Amino acid sequence: MRGLRFSQWSILAKILFISCLSISVLLMIVFLYFIPNIQTRIVDEKRIGMQQVVEVAYGIVHFFHQEFTQGVLEEEQAKKLAIEALRRIRYREKEYFWINDTRPVMVMHPNFPELEGKSLNDYADPHGKRLFMAFVDVVNLKGQGFVEYHWPKPGGKEPMPKMSFVKGFTPWGWVIGSGIYMDDVATEIREMRLISMSGVTLFAVLTLLLALLVGRGITHRLSKVIVGLKEIASGHGNVDIRKRISITSIDEIGVLSNEFNELMESIARLNHFKKVIEEDDSLEDVYTRLWETFHLSLDLTQCLIYEVDVMNHTMRVVYPPDVEESLLPCNAEILVNCELCKAKKSGHEVGSMDFPRICRQFLLFDSHDHVCLPMSIGGSTVGLVQFVMKKADMHVDRQNQIDGMFKVEQYLKESLPVIESKRLLQTLRESALRDPLTGLHNRRFLQECIDGVCFGAVRRHKSLGVMMCDLDHFKQVNDTHGHGAGDAVLKALAKVIRETVRAADLVIRFGGEEFLVVLVDIDPGETERLAEKVLRNVAACEFRISNGRILRKTISIGYGEFPGDAEQFWTVLKSADVALYHSKTTGRNRATRADAEMLLAAEQSGKPGEKSESAEHQAARP
Repeated sequence: MRGLRFSQWSILAKILFISCLSISVLLMIVFLYFIPNIQTRIVDEKRIGMQQVVEVAYGIVHFFHQEFTQGVLEEEQAKKLAIEALRRIRYREKEYFWINDTRPVMVMHPNFPELEGKSLNDYADPHGKRLFMAFVDVVNLKGQGFVEYHWPKPGGKEPMPKMSFVKGFTPWGWVIGSGIYMDDVATEIREMRLISMSGVTLFAVLTLLLALLVGRGITHRLSKVIVGLKEIASGHGNVDIRKRISITSIDEIGVLSNEFNELMESIARLNHFKKVIEEDDSLEDVYTRLWETFHLSLDLTQCLIYEVDVMNHTMRVVYPPDVEESLLPCNAEILVNCELCKAKKSGHEVGSMDFPRICRQFLLFDSHDHVCLPMSIGGSTVGLVQFVMKKADMHVDRQNQIDGMFKVEQYLKESLPVIESKRLLQTLRESALRDPLTGLHNRRFLQECIDGVCFGAVRRHKSLGVMMCDLDHFKQVNDTHGHGAGDAVLKALAKVIRETVRAADLVIRFGGEEFLVVLVDIDPGETERLAEKVLRNVAACEFRISNGRILRKTISIGYGEFPGDAEQFWTVLKSADVALYHSKTTGRNRATRADAEMLLAAEQSGKPGEKSESAEHQAARP
């Protein structure tokens, strides 16, 4: 860590450093203030204690003096009793009292009785201090006071540092004193220091251990989160999304661990969602999955998914299906002109939560808010998701709504590559199933879908009308006006047929100038009416070609019905082909339904129905 700033240190190092710094400050306070203060207090307490015990001794002497003054005792008897009383008193086991007079002469000393009656005027300690004269001087000056000197301990001969308190008893001319040995005070102070140092040391050790445990506990859990986030950020694809961190506390680390677990759970759900939609068969299935996720998992109940037709500048609601235009929260004009949609036009999120009435096409601005999220691929908006929320709900639970929008963006981000892929596949599939000239479906589309169409009609107890249509004298158009004119006529003819039948009906370019129309869910006999309508509309159509000329053409039709004419669709198609041949050979511009006589004649001649036979064989191939 040398050379690193404090902000660059690891959390464990910071915790240990702060702990050591706190311990150092505590040690400084203890040794520079607390211990010296305690030492002073100990010495002061000892001095006060000495003064108090001397006051007690003074009280005893005063008591016997009163006995004398009251005539109870003779003066000598009173002095003797006072002396003996003080001689026997011991406190703190070693401490005692002595009495000398102001001359000074030793009156009583319990440890050195040989000094009693002797003059102490010249008596000095090893340092030359005339201590008894000092006692007398303090008493004469103040009446009482403290004196420091050296004196042997009881039972010892070596003088030791001592401090005494003396007080004069004036009636008898006595100096009463008692003292403490300073080495005993020093021993008590050392014990106090030792206890303090032991306590501080124990506190320091426990603090460092606790800091180490807490630091490691924090860094251990954080390291798991960091490793997990690094795995996610690395993008190597080997992230264990099942990884979770056990939550053992409710502190900030516990919250972080919980957030990490929720992140991993969210990633797991997103990964699972992406795998599921990748395996879906169609783009509609993907939209369904998205809507169900928003509606059920994220509790965003009012949701619409739009798909944009970039080529035609239109859009449609793909989920929920079959939504009526009158129930849309927006002006229905956006469906026919998607550039009116602000989110589609801008390519970024548009919402009224922060900017009321931001989009003029939204109709529920008084009671609802909306958020529109575009789905952009390659810089082009191919769809958008719209959420509508009641204003009351937004004020109560806005944060949840904001969090929900964030999750929506994540799901859309995961979905866009899949949507792009499936749109491309759908485009390729559409191109393979459509005739490039007319835009109609081709034979391959018929082969893939007809079984399902037939099954549905039978299940609903309905019929399918089958019309084979062939433009009359089409070869003359190509020979006279060129193939460009022929293509223009075929495109116009396809449009006429498509506009004549219903949107649910199938119109297929079967080959060349031949068109097949499958009328879905009709009543028996209805095919004839629709065939006649096609004849009329084609005959009335003006076909404009490139040189500005207008051509008029007619069409021949052969038709049948499934399952009324046969139990197999391809058999009905063959019958319609036979009927078409009959219409051609009997004057053209007519619609004919095949009967048993026509079918028998066709089988005998072997000429009509060859095309439909070929189609049937192609459909039968795997």
